[in-house]
Amino acid sequence: MIETEARVLSVEPGFAWVEPRPHSPCGQCHPEHGCRSLQMARMFALREPRFRVLDPLGVAPGQRVNIAVPESGVLRSAGLLYVLPVLALIAGAMLGSRYGDTTAALLALVCLLFTLGCVHLYARRLAADVRYQPHIASLVDVQTVSMEFVKTCRSRS
Repeated sequence: MIETEARVLSVEPGFAWVEPRPHSPCGQCHPEHGCRSLQMARMFALREPRFRVLDPLGVAPGQRVNIAVPESGVLRSAGLLYVLPVLALIAGAMLGSRYGDTTAALLALVCLLFTLGCVHLYARRLAADVRYQPHIASLVDVQTVSMEFVKTCRSRS
């Protein structure tokens, strides 16, 4: 399981909307510019991250919780979204290369689009499967949590 801490924003029957805790400094931040990877992620983010997760514990807004995602689901998703379409693109290009460059490019595009369509259908089916959905694994006991890092990451400012 892959786990992270989050704060509960709101609840609805069987689900909770959570906001992940900001990352802690890893020690690799640039002294003047802060965390470059976080800056890149924020460039493409449209809003603050909020996620809907399964709530088997019945939490309340404001509580801190641990969110768990099955590692197999993350690995399967990465393979489906990144590896399979690239392999389909390469296979289409190789199959079409016997008939010229234009045919190779068209067949590669057709294979890529077909694979992306299949991945989309499979992802919709997996989204309904509870085994692959993020869920609240436990409550965070605020009494035993060590003091959060005092110095905030420079990229937060």
